[in-house]
Amino acid sequence: MKYLLVEKDKIVSNINLIREKAGESELIAVLKANAYGLGLKEIYPVLRECGVRKLAVTEPEDALKLRSIGAEDEEILVLRSTACPEDIKKILDSCATATIGSYDAAVALNGMAENEGLSCDVHIKIDTGMGRYGFEPSETERIISVFSYMSNLNVTGMYTHFSSAYLSPAKTKAQHEAFLKVAESVRKAGFDPGMLHDCNSAALFTCLDDTLDAVRIGSAIGGRMTAKGSFGLKKTGILCSQISEIRWLPKGHGIGYGSAFVTKKPMKIGVIPVGTADGFMVEKARDSFRLRDCIRYALSDLSRIVRRRSQYVSIGSKKARIVGHVGTTHTTVDLTEIDCTVGADVQMELSPTYVPESIERKYK
Repeated sequence: MKYLLVEKDKIVSNINLIREKAGESELIAVLKANAYGLGLKEIYPVLRECGVRKLAVTEPEDALKLRSIGAEDEEILVLRSTACPEDIKKILDSCATATIGSYDAAVALNGMAENEGLSCDVHIKIDTGMGRYGFEPSETERIISVFSYMSNLNVTGMYTHFSSAYLSPAKTKAQHEAFLKVAESVRKAGFDPGMLHDCNSAALFTCLDDTLDAVRIGSAIGGRMTAKGSFGLKKTGILCSQISEIRWLPKGHGIGYGSAFVTKKPMKIGVIPVGTADGFMVEKARDSFRLRDCIRYALSDLSRIVRRRSQYVSIGSKKARIVGHVGTTHTTVDLTEIDCTVGADVQMELSPTYVPESIERKYK
């Protein structure tokens, strides 16, 4: 048996801290990637109890899921700009607020809304440096055309997304200023840009005081951010399992693939039916090959070699060292000095984002 344990009180504490930091700005709870692994269906009632009425997802399917579990009066912003008919149909069916990040996306959404006799709320996204979705700040005429000519689109907001809030306050503030200039150009053209928002978790807690009308917060709700420091946030999300096998191995016995660990004396080991397929000991891929990033990766690896830091799991109040490679579905630990039996509860620290949806989420 395995499940992800989520402590409700920590989520509530984090939300209160986020609101305190955001001041008068509204909170938009970002629930992408199964609510950062905390469970879309499971976290929704907690957010509702906390009075959160604005939600955001990346997948149109998630907007439909939220409606099906009771999110009837919440505003749901779909963060992915799209001109795909299948996606647009789901956005319209869920009465979600669409993101318009290009002229093509605006034309496609307006056309389908017109055919169905609907008016769709939209937020216009401005690309100030992320390079994914959004109008370029120089595309003023195309942005204004959404207000002027797309009669089935109701612009209720405008936003941008920071690329380096966890890394570069200067770049983040420059993106913020570029975004505000676009919003001002819309006003000068005689239109209301609606709710303005650009703060993500890292920007809110590290470098931006001007939080505009709303903040979009995802990772901080679970207490985990890319920015260094805890900021008073509380991490939640622990993978729970049990010891499925205990055995003694003689001196000189290899453990795991490649015999990466060899016993130096008789050792009692425990086998836990959890591995990388469950999100344990999974790291984000190194996807940048700039010289400075390669140097940073190399220094990180060197630091690990020098410190020879071991990894542990918790069994009651004891820490059990992981020995050998973590497999796809199994992990072995040293139980030589730990008094426990088969079936003993095990807790494993990991990022909930990598835990598959097939594993149950239990809130306490």
